[in-house]
Amino acid sequence: MSILYLEAPWAGCVHADENGLAALRVGEKWCDRGRVTRAKGKSPMRKSIVLIAAAALLAGCGGSTSTTAKTSTAASPPASSAATSSTAPTAEQTAWAGAVCTATTTLKKNVQGLASVVTSDGSNVSAAMSAQMTTVKTSANALVTAITAVPPGSESDSEATKVQASADQFKTSITALKSSVAALQGKMGTAKVTALATVRSAASASLSKLSDTTLAIKNAAQDGKSALGQAFASAPACSSLTS
Repeated sequence: MSILYLEAPWAGCVHADENGLAALRVGEKWCDRGRVTRAKGKSPMRKSIVLIAAAALLAGCGGSTSTTAKTSTAASPPASSAATSSTAPTAEQTAWAGAVCTATTTLKKNVQGLASVVTSDGSNVSAAMSAQMTTVKTSANALVTAITAVPPGSESDSEATKVQASADQFKTSITALKSSVAALQGKMGTAKVTALATVRSAASASLSKLSDTTLAIKNAAQDGKSALGQAFASAPACSSLTS
């Protein structure tokens, strides 16, 4: 097929085939529209007709491309926002949270038991208090062990850090309570009354520090972005501490 090409100063090239079909190439895009009379020779009038038709085709191609671009932009979905919550806790994380809550509840109960011994008025109060202190120390150690046994991969969880920080505080208070109970041994009369008051104060301080741990657990359960926080929220043993 014989094709006549004419240069278009604004873009690409214009040609008319034997059937009089004009085509304009703009970059890599071809736009085929309209019919023009095939140019012969170098007639200025015929050349002008082809160029005028090419200009009209160029305008049509430009408008089509612009519309497509706008449509594409309008149809593009908005960028998804970052996730606002982490994945659900693993079984190991939930088990860890449950163990921490169980140990916390047990220690609180045992410290309250020691405080009740202080208020009892018996000749064997010292022996009873020593026995109860042993129970308190055992439960305190169990809580420390539970808190520090954070599941692998969860060490950097902010809620684990907060609960562990509260553990450091109640450990110090338990040490002070232990010392006050030991100081009670052998005391009689006024000295014994004073020693009992010291134990009572130390027990109250321990319960206060343990309340900080309880609060840390409750706050963690409300943190939807923390896997360990969600573990505290879902562990059955934590329900009494998080409600």
